[in-house]
This record gives sequence, C-alpha cells and structure tokens, in this order.
Amino acid sequence: MKFKVSSQKLKKISSLAQRITGDSSTLPILNDFLLEIKENSLFLSVTNLEIGLTFVLPVEFKKEGKIAIPGKVLSDFVGSFPEDKEIEFEKRENYLVAKVDNFEAKILTEDPEEFPSLPQVSGKEIKVFPANLISSLPKVSKIVSPTESRIEISGVLLKFEKNKLYLVGTDSIRLAEKKVDLEEEVEPQEIILPQKTAKEVEKIFSLNFDGEFKIHLSPNQMGFSFEPSDPLEAKIFLVSKVIEGSFPQYKEIIPKTFQTKAILEKEELQRKIKTLSLFAGKIEDIQFKFSPKDEKITLISRSEIGEARDEIKGKIEGDENEITFNWKYLLEGLSLIDSSEVFFGVNSKESPSFLQGLGEEDYLYILMPKTV
Repeated sequence: MKFKVSSQKLKKISSLAQRITGDSSTLPILNDFLLEIKENSLFLSVTNLEIGLTFVLPVEFKKEGKIAIPGKVLSDFVGSFPEDKEIEFEKRENYLVAKVDNFEAKILTEDPEEFPSLPQVSGKEIKVFPANLISSLPKVSKIVSPTESRIEISGVLLKFEKNKLYLVGTDSIRLAEKKVDLEEEVEPQEIILPQKTAKEVEKIFSLNFDGEFKIHLSPNQMGFSFEPSDPLEAKIFLVSKVIEGSFPQYKEIIPKTFQTKAILEKEELQRKIKTLSLFAGKIEDIQFKFSPKDEKITLISRSEIGEARDEIKGKIEGDENEITFNWKYLLEGLSLIDSSEVFFGVNSKESPSFLQGLGEEDYLYILMPKTV
C-alpha cells in the first residue's frame, strides 16, 4: 500500500469517522479505521456494530492494499498538520509510514481481516434534497429521549408517503413533525431510525450539499449515500440498524381545533419565558393566563424563592384559559421554529397544545401541559 493524500481532505473525513469509533475494550478492532486503496481511491471505513460508515476519497496511489489502524491516532496525527500539506503513506511490514516534508512517523497496524464486515443495504433507493433533510432532522431528533421501556419512541420516525417524507420525534410529553419534499413519489413505508444515527447523519452529511443524496431502505437496515458533484471530493456511505416496533399513531394527538388561539412575537415570548424561569424553581412551571378580551397573556412563575409575573400582547381569540407548561420544553419548541411569529393553540389543562411558526406549515410542535 502506497498513496498520497491532501491533509485537508483526510482531516475532514477522519474527524467525522472518529465520531463513530469508541473506546471498546471488549472488541478493540472497533477503535480502528479500515484503510483500503483500490480503484484509484482511499476507502476509509469505521463501525461500532450499530452504524457503519465509509468515505471514498480519490487519491494518487502507487500500490493497492488494506490495513487496520487505530482511528484516534490517525485522526489526531492528521489534525496536527496545516491543511495545505500532502501526506505520503506507505505500508512497510506491520507499520504505516507517514511522511510530511521532513517529518516521518511509523504507526503500528493491525490485521484488517479482524475488522467486521460492513453491511450492505440492497432495498429501495429514494432521492432526497440533501439540504432539506439535513436541516430538518435536528428539529425532531433533539426532543427524542431514548428509553428501554418504550424502544419504539427511542428514535426518529421516517414516514414516506407519495412525494413527502414525514420526520417525527417524541418523548411522550412533546412531539415534533417536519415534512420534507422528496424528488419523486414513493410507496408508503415507515422506519424508525435510532436517535444516535440521526445525529450522526446530521453531522456527517453536512460536509457538502452539492451532489446527489439517497436514502436506502431494507427491512432491518437503513442507508444514506452522498455522491458529490465535485469528483475530487469524498463519497459517503452510512448504514445503520433500525429500531424494531411500531411507532405510535401520533396523528391522533395533534389537535385540529382550539378553545383559545394566540399569535405572538417569538423573540419577545422567548425573552419573557427566560426571565420568568428564574423564579420557577425546580418544578420548572410557568402558568399562562389567556385573556382574549384584553388581547394579552399573563405569565406567572412562583417557587420557594419568590414569584414573578409578566404580560405579552398579541392577537388572541377564543375562550379565557389557564394552562401551565414546563418552561424548558416550551422554550425548546420555540427555538426549533424559524418564523418570527408563532401560532399558539390551546384547549384544556389536560389536552396537548400546539405551536407552529406563521408561514411554516411544514413543521409543528406539540406539548402536553403540566397538571398541578
């Protein structure tokens, strides 16, 4: 094995690959990168047995070959050089020799045959606009709270219907849904992606949006592939196990009508909630008193340290209402909305409430009130 590669490009992919490897003492080979030179490219692969990731980067090479090498060592080593350097690698006996200008180092390699085989997804292929998917995933993955007691809500639901992809996440107290346009119509299908995978997809595929992005579906696995428009950039392939089980019929809890409706300035509401949260104490409650007649909402927080109240004006319609929310969950919902104005729909103290940005019909956030 002998090849040359840009330090900038290798640094980029090795730092992302390092996110997948861990510190496995039971199976040390999982801490390694698998490096293979073939077909004029460097194939850099990693796995933690739940997620498999491969980068395919065009390189200048003189000899093909395959090795396993400690991932952290290589990632830290490459990261120590300026981005404009060219690194020459060559396998000599059991070492990978690296040369940069006058610097030379030997890194002990391991048997590549011990590296686990990465699964291949051979099911349906669905084209997706990459920027849409990558920017949409955090809006639902952030609220997922993995739990062994309800494994079916420990990930992000991907629900395919015609030319739409619905991304859904919940922790049983909150629920978020984001619609993403697909490039073509597809058959209905649902799959639950582990939260960790969703977060890795967000990070890894944010490298570059200029290219072709595909989702690959099979019964027990899901894959993501990206082929950049620039042939000198790295292709990316990620495959993950999926969560078995049926996601709850979440559409049933989304309210269609509201006793009280309010349209509010998002930043003003966020600011007032943050201030009142200082007096909410450990119970983290803020009470909302809706007064349509006066076109205002009174916000009240109280705890052992004292009490605070404030008002926010807005367009408020319907019945008077009093509902208490966990301020952290409410604030997080507001932070996931892009619009400067929000629609706030509420019903009873025991019914789910609804948040949506004005003009942002492709995203909604549902929050259960706190019963006191």
